[in-house]
Amino acid sequence: MASSHNPQLGSDPYFAYPTPAPEQVESELPPYFQDENVPLGLVLDRFAKKSNHDLRVLLGETLPRLPAKDRPKPIIEYAKTTRQALVKYLAVLRWKTSVDIPAHLTAAPPLTTSVGPTSFPTPHSNGDMELSPSYQGLNKPKSDEEKKSLQGKVTDAKRIAHFLEHQNQQHELAIEHAKHVVNVVEGLRERNPDILTALSLQTNGTYNRLPTSVVDPYLPKQPLTNSSILKVLRKLNQQIRYRLRCLDHVPSDLIIEGIKDGRVYVRGSHWRAELTVVGFGDASRWWLTGLAWGWKAKDRGIDDPGGMPGDSKQNRRFTGDELQGILDLVNAEVLVPRDVSLGEVDQNFQSDIEPSSKASVDAPLSRLYNIIEHLSLNYQLETLYSQAVDLSQGRWRGQLLPEIDRIAKTLRLRYWIRQRRHGPDSSRRLHSQGQKPASAPLIFGGSLLISISESNTLKSPLEDLLNDISLCEAKSCERSLKLELAIKWIVEEGGAGGGMNAGDVMDNLQLQLNPESLTVEDLLSVATRTHAAHLTRAYTVPLYSSARLIVAAPPFFDSSTDSTERPLTFLIPLPSRQTQSRSNLGIGVSSFTGLLEIVDEGAGLDGARKDRARTSSNNVNDNKSSLSDEVWRLSVAAVMDNMETQLRQLGYHPTRHIPLRLKELVKANLHPLSTLFLALPASPYHYFVTQIQHPMGPAMGINFQIIKLVPSSSDSGIGTKWDIGDQTSVSLEKLRARRKIDAAETQITPPLYEVDNHDLKELCILSNALVAQNIVEQQLKDRSIPYTSVFPPPSGPASPKSNSPLAGMIPTLCVDVRDLLRSLGRKGAGAGEAAVDVAFPKVWLQIEGWWDGGFCEVSTIVVLRHQPHMSSADSVNPLVDGADTDGDEAHEARAEGIFFDPLSSIVRFKAKTINQCVPSFLEQWERLSKVIAVAGEVNRLNQKPVLADVKLLSFDLRKASLQYAPNHIASITYSPSNDSYQITFSISIPSSSPPNPPARSNPHTLLASLFSAKLNELTAQSSSAMRQKGEVGYQLCGLLQGTLPILSLSGDLRAQGASGWQLVVLDITRFQFVRDHKYRRYVLLVTLLPDLRHYLIQDGSLFEDFNGVDSYLGFLTPIPDSENLFFSALKTFPNSKTGAAEAPTLVLGLSDKGLYMESSSMVLDGGKAVMCGIAEFGLLMAKILSLIEGSF
Repeated sequence: MASSHNPQLGSDPYFAYPTPAPEQVESELPPYFQDENVPLGLVLDRFAKKSNHDLRVLLGETLPRLPAKDRPKPIIEYAKTTRQALVKYLAVLRWKTSVDIPAHLTAAPPLTTSVGPTSFPTPHSNGDMELSPSYQGLNKPKSDEEKKSLQGKVTDAKRIAHFLEHQNQQHELAIEHAKHVVNVVEGLRERNPDILTALSLQTNGTYNRLPTSVVDPYLPKQPLTNSSILKVLRKLNQQIRYRLRCLDHVPSDLIIEGIKDGRVYVRGSHWRAELTVVGFGDASRWWLTGLAWGWKAKDRGIDDPGGMPGDSKQNRRFTGDELQGILDLVNAEVLVPRDVSLGEVDQNFQSDIEPSSKASVDAPLSRLYNIIEHLSLNYQLETLYSQAVDLSQGRWRGQLLPEIDRIAKTLRLRYWIRQRRHGPDSSRRLHSQGQKPASAPLIFGGSLLISISESNTLKSPLEDLLNDISLCEAKSCERSLKLELAIKWIVEEGGAGGGMNAGDVMDNLQLQLNPESLTVEDLLSVATRTHAAHLTRAYTVPLYSSARLIVAAPPFFDSSTDSTERPLTFLIPLPSRQTQSRSNLGIGVSSFTGLLEIVDEGAGLDGARKDRARTSSNNVNDNKSSLSDEVWRLSVAAVMDNMETQLRQLGYHPTRHIPLRLKELVKANLHPLSTLFLALPASPYHYFVTQIQHPMGPAMGINFQIIKLVPSSSDSGIGTKWDIGDQTSVSLEKLRARRKIDAAETQITPPLYEVDNHDLKELCILSNALVAQNIVEQQLKDRSIPYTSVFPPPSGPASPKSNSPLAGMIPTLCVDVRDLLRSLGRKGAGAGEAAVDVAFPKVWLQIEGWWDGGFCEVSTIVVLRHQPHMSSADSVNPLVDGADTDGDEAHEARAEGIFFDPLSSIVRFKAKTINQCVPSFLEQWERLSKVIAVAGEVNRLNQKPVLADVKLLSFDLRKASLQYAPNHIASITYSPSNDSYQITFSISIPSSSPPNPPARSNPHTLLASLFSAKLNELTAQSSSAMRQKGEVGYQLCGLLQGTLPILSLSGDLRAQGASGWQLVVLDITRFQFVRDHKYRRYVLLVTLLPDLRHYLIQDGSLFEDFNGVDSYLGFLTPIPDSENLFFSALKTFPNSKTGAAEAPTLVLGLSDKGLYMESSSMVLDGGKAVMCGIAEFGLLMAKILSLIEGSF
């Protein structure tokens, strides 16, 4: 039973195609050779050249201009970039090695010479070993024996692709051949019945006559000779001239360049064509044979991205299928002659003559001119579009949108693309409704509309006349069109501003396309740069009249022709002390993005300044703030950076933030962005503030002030916070006014926002000194001490030590000495009154050490009431026994910060710590005033006749040295450790004495402790009235002079050593002369009377306090016949009560200037005691002792 389906499609077909073997398949595929690949050597060469170039730029230009700390960054960037490129090359190399295997490394499969009938049709199987030109590769050898073919995944895929392409081409050729055969067969068919031919065919079985159209193609033709060819060409040239001159209308815009070799060469606006004629006579027609464009596209060089090697200046000529397509179109449709009936008028024809009176003629050359002109402009439009697409994917990525409408022949270039931003209100509303905002539509800055249109330029009368003459009273049925690429420049929403609204048409006179170098990049650059320059002027011109503009010089516009830079930049010179490299603030609209750009040219490598300018640009473009606000903010930041740099160059450490909240700063009209703080060394709570004044404020420029931080309770009541207390302004104008400057310098107005380093340093020094003064004032206020701030006088005790102009701007505090020292009176013993009495009423507190700019010192200046009248230093050489030298005392005083000028009686107390300068002065003055008081009293004693020998030799605040008798010196020192006086004694050797004098000592040295105790007792018990009378000094000097005769006599007796009398000191005013004889002890009691000018001499055994027994000496024996003895001794003095003839002899050590006239002697109590003056004591006592010795 037969199957119902086709057996050929079943499992056992009548004919089956065998499966080819792998070797057979390999033989059928075309070979693939090495030179068809792109050599990796070119890639490696380009990589090496680029790396070397980058390295030269890095070493020769980049690194030398950078400091050492910034050089590692570009080196790392270069290493990273080079490594990335090398890794990419290595990846391609490994991939190529893994997929491609050279043919010489593998066993080539054997080629099959015999091919079966069922093998795939390839050039090899058909016996065609030579590949067709379309099938061969670039520079491919014709013999596979010259080079080995490659094998691998990539090469095999390429070979299969080549095989399939060749197979498709063979199929297409077969189909075209079949169609041609069909057309030929139809032409060979006999259409009309021919009886004679039919009879002949029926009789003989063949045709004995055939049509000429059938026979001629198969008849051999006579070959052409050179002469026949030249003859035909000459005939064609004549025919062409005939048609051009007599038959055809040649448009005025079509230029005939020449007729040669049977062709006419014509030229249009930007194209060149070749034409010939087909046939001879009036029935001939035009035929287009060649076409080339006369315009050139601006090609990119071989080094540019996408550039191709070749001659970019050569015009494009059409070849191959593209040329054939154009020729077929023109020859079949355009140049075909058309029948034009008489009287038919073209509606588009324009002429002054009535159209009905002229005959119409065909104008194939006009049609040729119009079609080629239109075709040329279309090619130009497509070229511009392809260039715009490349730009939109390259340099203008994201900022250019090209659109072409090929039907309307229009190219639209939209530039400056950005999204329309939603307003803050709409965004909040959508967020509250839980909706997501839709994607914002795109807006553009502007668009360029390039279209093919007819020129609106009117023809000249000469052209119309020539056209009428060429037509010979006829009318052309075709009108030659003057087509061109028209450019329309339209402003859109993103580029509106400065008087330009969306939809406005801009002047396009600057926008011209150059056919010799056709480029859309130059056209776009001119449009965007012109647009950006206009917007820059619109945005920046209002800044001229802005009061918030901080400039160091008038701003100006700077234009640039570099396509990579802004076309127009508004430059604002920023204040800077470096006039040679003054930085500018550049404001301009970018021609690539259409956005406003603010650039700080002085940023350099400062990333913070660059980021600040970039943030300002974003704020202005996002409409978050105005341009004037951002310019003010950047200018203020630049000024603050300059001020901070200047302060750091001067050695200071400014800061932008202090421990205060922002609202506290705002209350004090301060802001961190426009304020610079500098902690002053004088106080941790005071800051020197540099602030940029707001232009809307009372003043402009840089304001300097001093602020003080004070603690206060926090708002929550827990803990404390810091607030701004006092704010003191520091005037730079006053500082400059006090400085002596030249007349030429006074005429120069200093800039508002620039300060010289010298002025800035003096402001900081002045502020530090004023803070130190404020601290001193606060100490006086805390103690309720009134004071007066006065500027230091040029001379006097309070005159400044510095010659700087600042010295006259730092006030000196003047305090009344009674107000300052009245607190000392609370300590008892009249200390306050004693301290007040020794100084003049005014005391000055002066700031010193401020010129160093660091910690200041306070010098308290006190002028003593009494200037010491000291003796000449060249007459005596003090020798101090048992005490420090004067140099050591002075050094110790200077170590405590106390300086004394004996010539002017000025005492300076320097306090190293300002915070405790007033208490420190009071403490020091309390100690020194005691020495000063004693020295002052002693200094006044020499005015009294009785103490004429008293002289003040030296005084250094801690020790006063006085001479109470010739060559006898007493030094009074105050000891602050135990609040007591210490007196040391010495003796001076006159300069007129012989060399190497015998050693001598002051007799009072033995009683130094008693005199120190007596002085402490006197100063502690004395009242203010006694001090005013000088009683303490009088008592001290009186005791010194009164006890000197006794001590001198004791020394003489001790020096003799024969009499046996010894001196016993009971106290500072009572002495005993003791003599032991035959187991008995005799005592003479000598008492210095309270007037300190007389002695009382009596028998010690009869003294009522002893009653014959002394607690120290024991039993005393009365002196025999003491009454007669005293009378006998007193008879030697003429002024005594008893009378005497012998003149008195003065005691050694006392002069006769005042002591002698007070000498008086008398016997008291019936001879029990004798009173004598200190001048007669030595002689009288020696007489008495000798009489007592005689009575034994």
